[in-house]
Amino acid sequence: MDLVKLSKISHTISKGTTPTTLGHDFIKAGIPFLRAEDVTNDAVKIRNVAFHISPKTHDYLSRSKLQAGDFLITIAGTLGRVGYVPADAPSLNCNQAVAFARLDFSKVDLKYLFLICQSSDVMKNLLDGKKVGTIGNLNLEQIGNLLIPLPKLDEQKRIAAILDKAGRLRRQYRFAQTLSDSFLQSIFIKMFGDPVSNPMNWDVSLLSEACVPKDGIKAGPFGSSIKKESYSETGYRVYGQEQVIVDDYRVGNYRISEKKFQEMKTYAVQPDDVLISLVGTFGKVSIVPTDAELGIINPRLIRIRLNQSKLTSQFFAAMFRNQAFLRKMSVMSHGGTMGILNGAQLRETEIILPPLPLQEKFADIVQKFERIRRQQLEATRQAEHLFQTLLHRAFRREL
Repeated sequence: MDLVKLSKISHTISKGTTPTTLGHDFIKAGIPFLRAEDVTNDAVKIRNVAFHISPKTHDYLSRSKLQAGDFLITIAGTLGRVGYVPADAPSLNCNQAVAFARLDFSKVDLKYLFLICQSSDVMKNLLDGKKVGTIGNLNLEQIGNLLIPLPKLDEQKRIAAILDKAGRLRRQYRFAQTLSDSFLQSIFIKMFGDPVSNPMNWDVSLLSEACVPKDGIKAGPFGSSIKKESYSETGYRVYGQEQVIVDDYRVGNYRISEKKFQEMKTYAVQPDDVLISLVGTFGKVSIVPTDAELGIINPRLIRIRLNQSKLTSQFFAAMFRNQAFLRKMSVMSHGGTMGILNGAQLRETEIILPPLPLQEKFADIVQKFERIRRQQLEATRQAEHLFQTLLHRAFRREL
């Protein structure tokens, strides 16, 4: 099967920009504005897009206007996730973390391209052998050089039909996970209300006042503190966005020696610490589980160590995932959707402080939910394995 560069089957390849860097603000309702978080190896779900711009801003950002059928790929923050703009999508725009290819449909079938690009066989060269979800940056030249296995058009459509059946099972499990996640947010809103407007008139505090007195809010070390030669094959873990984004502390295997750990133990994590991504994939949050290996955070994370007699980790994490709270944090950050949070901003952030018994009741709900979620994740893993097996066979022309 011939391998063809993406640029050879596209009319154009481009990317967006961030309105706030050009003096344009986000608004509550308007033209949906896509970020890397909105590209999820699926068709774009318009209802899930959290950020919007005005029609005037949309026209100003004419370079990044999207059209039905555009093929999307994330190129900053979390790399290599793909998607496409569905035929019934309204006007859309995107930021610089998203590249889009306007395809020549006489050469390539959109569904085939979208499905085959979820294959590790296709992505491994683009990502230099790393997995999709790796943190970093890609440029448009690299995207244009992405090699696509390209049989004849009718064969592309036949393969896409087979892969789509396996993908349907995977999508069903993912949809179940999405419903579960929205269920928790619904429970949070019912129990505590909007954490920004505070309609239930809870007590309000600075986040720093709800943390432990020493290093309660601790940004990761400077990048120069952990150089490439600092890593070792064994030793203590180094946690970064890779774990926080997928909320799984088993992935990744960056480690440092005992000696280096002792030098940097002020950055160590412990169970119930809340870790927040600072750069690129903005505002992802995760709670360190009890079975996580001892380790430190890297420069792209900030560690929140709460005073659990004032604020539970489960309540804080759910509040941080709330869309209204995320919008508030995005405004505070430098550069909007691709912004950078820092410790000083978080220390001065106002948060609600509902009564501790109510927070603990919510934490119990979260723990029960997590048991169900683990079962869902295993079913999703099995469906993903089946899908990847079929993709590999398609790549090798065995399908």
